[in-house]
Amino acid sequence: MKAFQTRSFLSVLTVLLFVAALTASAATKKILFFSKSSGFEHPVISWKNGRPSFVENILLELGQKNGWEFTFSKDGSKFSPEYLAQFDAVFFYTSGDLCSAGTDKQPPMTPAGKQALFDYVRGGKGFIATHSASDTFHTANESKKGSDRYVNHGTNADPYVCFLGGEFIIHGAQQVATNRVMDPKFPGFEKTGDSFAFLEEWYSLKDFAPDDHCLTVIDAPHMKGPMYDRPPYPNTWARLEGKGRVWYTALGHREDVWTNPTFQQILVGGIKWALGEVSAVVTPNLQTAAPGAYTNPHYSESKGKGGNKKTGAKTNPSDPAAQNTLTAQEKADGWQLLWDGKTSAGWRSVKAEEFPKSGWTLRDGVLTVHENGGEESAGGGDIITRQRYANFELQADFKITTGANSGIKIFVQPNLSPIDKKTGKPVGKGSAIGMEFQILDDAHHPDAKLGRDGDRTLGSLYDIIPAPKDKKVMPIGEWNHARILSQGKHVTFWLNGEKTVEFERGSPEFRAAVAMSKFKYITNPGFGEWADGHILLQDHGDEVSFRNVKLRELPAN
Repeated sequence: MKAFQTRSFLSVLTVLLFVAALTASAATKKILFFSKSSGFEHPVISWKNGRPSFVENILLELGQKNGWEFTFSKDGSKFSPEYLAQFDAVFFYTSGDLCSAGTDKQPPMTPAGKQALFDYVRGGKGFIATHSASDTFHTANESKKGSDRYVNHGTNADPYVCFLGGEFIIHGAQQVATNRVMDPKFPGFEKTGDSFAFLEEWYSLKDFAPDDHCLTVIDAPHMKGPMYDRPPYPNTWARLEGKGRVWYTALGHREDVWTNPTFQQILVGGIKWALGEVSAVVTPNLQTAAPGAYTNPHYSESKGKGGNKKTGAKTNPSDPAAQNTLTAQEKADGWQLLWDGKTSAGWRSVKAEEFPKSGWTLRDGVLTVHENGGEESAGGGDIITRQRYANFELQADFKITTGANSGIKIFVQPNLSPIDKKTGKPVGKGSAIGMEFQILDDAHHPDAKLGRDGDRTLGSLYDIIPAPKDKKVMPIGEWNHARILSQGKHVTFWLNGEKTVEFERGSPEFRAAVAMSKFKYITNPGFGEWADGHILLQDHGDEVSFRNVKLRELPAN
């Protein structure tokens, strides 16, 4: 009898220990939601009409569904290693310099408390942030010098900016904008599809951390407002900070965003990842997901015509001093100016070692090829870089006139003769051979209707691969932006932040397209399959201008 009782006791004890273990493993995770506003206080986090705020009510609901316990606070003075140790993650919806009382007059952080947050996360905890958390702890002096807000500071940015992975610049009017999903396998994005769109207050952001894992990219080129006059850039990302996890989304201004099922799905996924409840691969992907991320909107002190008194942003600043320069971040990333904005250094004629004596002008930071030159005339002729390139990223602004035709060529072979389309024999005239990013006034130049399905239109790989018909094109007289990425055999063209052409040099598909083009007679090696070549700006007899021509060399893969 005693043996039976002993066995029964041991069985009960085993069950109790098992239940205790399960309970411990499923212990409620504790999250500090911190919403001090030393800057602008967003209505959705305000305690003016009693607490909790609108956002806090949403979080309470999500906490009940997911086993999370939220603590809500605006008291920055509590931040210390001991205070933070009780939480599994900290959630910021903040603004301004949190080390000052600021707008809401709530107790501020101390510098030691700010450092305690960094140490807390680096030790293995989670950090979640929404919307104006990127409008927090701005880099020093940015409020004193407006233009500084539009500059990437890199490692010189405020430590919080580096910790978060990006920084707020400015926002425009609320509008519907599309966000493209870059990692559909990341928690929260499994059911969002390739993209989603909300009516929201969209932030223009900068100073992205090099190790950001971009989750969504906002379609800035199709948005209204000069603050979005830039290539697509990250809007939601994740990154590792020491042993900890940092997750941020710029979403969260409007109440109807917080109640939107897609947003809640994305947010829950981010919180679970930050807490370590789910896993995900967060390798840096800025170069592929948002290669134009470090291109910020322009800034001008001008408040007159063309400027914006409220934002200081300007789509096409006329100040020559604002052009043909590199930021400290660009220099650190290996960018070089192919044209210095003043001299012909680094460039020469295709047919001579000197720069053309006529046909081209270098004036007020603009490089212009003038009308009546042309590849068949006695004008200035094409110009090429003195150096040859193989793996690179090239960017340039260009402005066309009515009916104009020009191009940017890569892998140019100056000594390779062009081919007569009728006879198939080399001829002595014509533009140098290379792969051409077509520059054209599609509306007025006859070439737009020639070729096969628009392969001679703006942004196309000339005579080989057409650009989309619905591409973004700036009006005549305004600046367009070209970007060309060549790495290994892979080449991509962008026009005004949108991809227009992508191909693999030497692939069966590429060779088949070349075989249908005017370049089908180029052999040994075949067209476009050269190891390297010059960069060329074309003189086709029409007035076209260039500026901000810059390049950075890349590894082969």
